[in-house]
Amino acid sequence: MNEERNIPGLTPALRRYLRWLFRSLTALSPALAARLAARLFTTPRRRAIEAQDAAFLASAQSVRLSTPQGTVQAYDWAGADPPVLLVHGWISHAGRLAQLIQALVERGRRVVAFDAPAHGRSSGRNADLFSFRDAIAAVSAYCGTPGAVLAHSFGAIATATWLAEAQPPLRAAVLVGLPRDVGYLFESFTLALDLNDEVIGRMRALFRARYGGDPEVFSARALAKRITVPVLLVHGDADEFIPVAQATEVAEALVDGRVSVIPGLRHSAPLRDAATVAVMVDFIQARLLAY
Repeated sequence: MNEERNIPGLTPALRRYLRWLFRSLTALSPALAARLAARLFTTPRRRAIEAQDAAFLASAQSVRLSTPQGTVQAYDWAGADPPVLLVHGWISHAGRLAQLIQALVERGRRVVAFDAPAHGRSSGRNADLFSFRDAIAAVSAYCGTPGAVLAHSFGAIATATWLAEAQPPLRAAVLVGLPRDVGYLFESFTLALDLNDEVIGRMRALFRARYGGDPEVFSARALAKRITVPVLLVHGDADEFIPVAQATEVAEALVDGRVSVIPGLRHSAPLRDAATVAVMVDFIQARLLAY
């Protein structure tokens, strides 16, 4: 039996349905099953913005920004520059970062967050590492280069890509629930849907044709040596999606990196746990005030 993996947005009922669907489709046409799987891999379920989150987001200045993949919705809370840029994860939106934003604003910081492509109030139906990265770049340009960035999960690996490629002159970065590479996310997806080897092979070929390499090529660990900004990696030791060992692997390759493992917390819990929020905000504030 294949290893069980959790992926965001996959309830037990949806898992059962998708496994039935792909078994049926594979029997009919492995090529069609692979194309559908590849499409689903880059199609996030758009999480509804609940009333409480909408009220919080209304306290910010609303900004629409253009990216190569469409427009993104950004939110700007007034405060002292340089601003702190916040990046949410897969199947999320900026309002889900409310506790972090509030903590930073209470320290007097300007905070800018945004809904990634195909998330929240931003345009599009599909998203990937590069659309997230391009959105980060667009929001950073709007900010006039942030002083720090804090990112979660898929947003964290996209942020690591941006940090390595663009080399922005930031003073601090906090990456929460960071996956080691897209290969692990790809594998989790294929295991969760119980795809067979032929479909996985065809899906990999489609990925290579689109992105120019296998999923494992897109690796935070490989990029880490090119990231010179001080980085705090935060990971709950009960993370149900990404093993904590992956954060340690990346930290070992960073020029200036450290890991804070939080006992008992699951994947998204560090974003809302008061003590962990304080650790992250303290890390950012200390490095912004040091200049």
